[in-house]
Amino acid sequence: MFSSVKILLMIPYFLNKFADDIDGIIHVGAHLGQEVEDYNKYNLKKILLFEPQENIFNQLLINVKDSDNVTCFNFGLGSINEKKIIYKSIENDGKSSSVLPPQLHLSVQPNIKFDESEEIEIKRFDSLDIESLNALTIDVQGLELEVIKGFGNKLDNVEYIFTEINTKYLYKENALVSDIDRYLNEYDFERIYTNLDPFKYYGDALYIKKSNK
Repeated sequence: MFSSVKILLMIPYFLNKFADDIDGIIHVGAHLGQEVEDYNKYNLKKILLFEPQENIFNQLLINVKDSDNVTCFNFGLGSINEKKIIYKSIENDGKSSSVLPPQLHLSVQPNIKFDESEEIEIKRFDSLDIESLNALTIDVQGLELEVIKGFGNKLDNVEYIFTEINTKYLYKENALVSDIDRYLNEYDFERIYTNLDPFKYYGDALYIKKSNK
């Protein structure tokens, strides 16, 4: 979404504070892998990147080909194993693409159109034969809560979640930050950092397990 640049700026802040305690990163909505350079500065041993858009994924593979610690997956994560249509934003190289129909986004950024679509695959993380890492980054344009729900019991192994948040419906029925707060509180997470754009109703947030404070 529009917060990709902001996420790039905030990843160093997040890593500066917690890199020593991170065993690896799961990045959902990896796009072209813009954050991998920052991840590698902190010598993270394992990075898992999930990107469902085929043309973006092919470029992602090229961008990270020299990083032996990176594994890429050409599907999205959510709360149900299914195939969905993603609404693609061509004007910004797919950064605003979402499986949710755009709503307020059309007014906030009228230069971004959603004239193309693509069928993608979405899987629950707990349905995969992949060991959970303890840090999770989410940039999925309104589907953040569904990604988290798809971890199931594997969420118990996650200690840090850096995610995009929304305060209004930029996409139809997107998760609001209050929804994410409420769900993660049940898993002993607390939001300790928030960076919001009050005029565009989106931003980023960092959640950590209360036992790590």
